[in-house]
Amino acid sequence: MIAETNEEAPKEKQKSWKSLKKIKETAYNDMIKQMATANYKSVGSYTKIKIRRMLEQLNRSNIDIDSVKILCFNGLVEDCRGLRSTVWKLILYYFPSDTSQWTETMETKLKEYNNYRETYIPTLIPIDLSGYKEQLWEDVEKDIRRTRSDVAFFIEPIDKTTTVDPSFLYELSHFKKMELTKGQQENYIYTHADILGRILYIYGCRHPETRYVQGMNEVLAVIYYVFAKDCISGCEKYIESDAYFSFENMMEELKDSFNMEADTTSKGIRAKLKDIENVIKRNRKDLWEIFQHNSIDINIFAIRWQMLLLCQDFLMPDVVRLWDSLLSDMVRFNFFSYVCLGLVVNVEKEILEGGFDEIVNAIRESPEKIEMKDLIKLAKELLDKDAKEFTLNEST
Repeated sequence: MIAETNEEAPKEKQKSWKSLKKIKETAYNDMIKQMATANYKSVGSYTKIKIRRMLEQLNRSNIDIDSVKILCFNGLVEDCRGLRSTVWKLILYYFPSDTSQWTETMETKLKEYNNYRETYIPTLIPIDLSGYKEQLWEDVEKDIRRTRSDVAFFIEPIDKTTTVDPSFLYELSHFKKMELTKGQQENYIYTHADILGRILYIYGCRHPETRYVQGMNEVLAVIYYVFAKDCISGCEKYIESDAYFSFENMMEELKDSFNMEADTTSKGIRAKLKDIENVIKRNRKDLWEIFQHNSIDINIFAIRWQMLLLCQDFLMPDVVRLWDSLLSDMVRFNFFSYVCLGLVVNVEKEILEGGFDEIVNAIRESPEKIEMKDLIKLAKELLDKDAKEFTLNEST
């Protein structure tokens, strides 16, 4: 691993440019080619290295997913358009490891998703919910109206050529579709929030055993945001279908956290909260004993953290950076427990000196008191220390 610096040895710099040129000439698909051909003249040296190293891993007939995860864990750069969305699709197992099959995968999945739309979405604007699962639609629509209200992107028009007063769209976003006037229906402007609603409604229809549950909207919002904001030119038509299937894959891993019937299973929310509890106990017994002394149940703060992977506790750019690490964790979401420990350790002074109310408030406010880069660094240090001590204990 290279140091976090903008300085680059001349040989490494030369290697970056030569490698990007080679990737351009040997690209397995147009997506890789676009990323290799972009203008990186104004990009820092260290960033160029990160771009080159990831593209080298991606431009293969059979990608080594673990190598991609190692690079992704340390954070993806913003300067290579399409890189993050591509890597996320790969580590969420939407893209196959054979790069040459990516375009075919997107085309096949787009057709499949369009069939779902025709089956489950009978009208573009549901006025009377005829043909809809009424309760499901109302649940989704209610939650979408308050999804990431701090991010203006979600109430922006999907059609970038549309010119409209943002305050009008903001006001419109608070109405149920059935409450729209005839004029509003006829001149309705579709926003990214409408896409979220459509994906979640289709997911709920196709997965009645899992059901749509509040909170899934927040998880989807992060995935869709990345795919839409980091889309490679020419791939715009795939954004919605790519987001749907990637979200569906992710929910296979998270669904038990949203299912009360699975609470007591090995994959349920209680087991995941127990993992966080054990990490705190093992690494900061002094803080855990204070929790016990003050009758503080970690569920007060940890259940929301766990269900939503902290996506409501940080600004969207910070959530995206955090998810680079969470999604690429070799043992998916194991690192998350150490991120939670990091948030606790971040306010250890307040925990050591406070009572019940002061401790709980400090922990709940901890995300506001730490930069994401510092939190990830702290979590890594805690994980490495714990792993080292575990190894020592195993050897004795």
